[in-house]
Amino acid sequence: MKNLILLLFITVIINSCTEENSSLTTQQESINDLYDRFPMIKGDFKEIRKVVVDSVSITLLRNKSVEKYDYDEIMVFCKNKKFYSIPFFSNMYFDYWEFQNENQAQLYPKTNSTFNKELENVFKTLNLRDEESIHTTNELFLSVIHSEINLHSKPDIFKNYIYSTERVDRYKVEESDSCLNKTKKIFAKISKNAKNTIRYNQYFLDSSNGRVYEMINTSTQKKPFSFEIKTYRIDCFAYRLEI
Repeated sequence: MKNLILLLFITVIINSCTEENSSLTTQQESINDLYDRFPMIKGDFKEIRKVVVDSVSITLLRNKSVEKYDYDEIMVFCKNKKFYSIPFFSNMYFDYWEFQNENQAQLYPKTNSTFNKELENVFKTLNLRDEESIHTTNELFLSVIHSEINLHSKPDIFKNYIYSTERVDRYKVEESDSCLNKTKKIFAKISKNAKNTIRYNQYFLDSSNGRVYEMINTSTQKKPFSFEIKTYRIDCFAYRLEI
């Protein structure tokens, strides 16, 4: 019996040490870990902006060697010298964003993850409290991504406006009429949802990346902070203009 207790004690110590050693304690370590998990992300990245939310920081990195229209980005989250990096892919990777309004097949490698899953990993890895998670999520969309809110009162954002993406080396070019219909449908959904005063979902317009994020409150009494993000692609794949 004593030997069994001793064995269990040693096992707990070993597991604790393993977990502690597996923690990523520098930004570069977390980025290298991201490279291993998402081999489609390559290049030399530079810091675009950094936002600090109480004890949590969020750093946005972009590849130095490419233009904005042909890019993937990285977000690095940090708390108490623990780091976790997630990809901030372009719209080429449908599976990562789980686009609610996308019908065509993905023509780029599968990421085997989603934006929702990666955010959950951030909260768990950094051991964020509910209040920290709420503040971090809000600042992520507003201060890091620079999204717009209160979209139900801004019809001009969606009507007669096309968000173009010039990278179409694999995807077919989209007609402007179909792109306009796509944004109008999303605006109609947002307007309808805004009338629901009991459980209103928050929408964020990320015009730089051609996306709308719908944050759905899934909180319960047992789980006070819980949400799901649904993403809609609003950009229009167009030919690159040569001047």
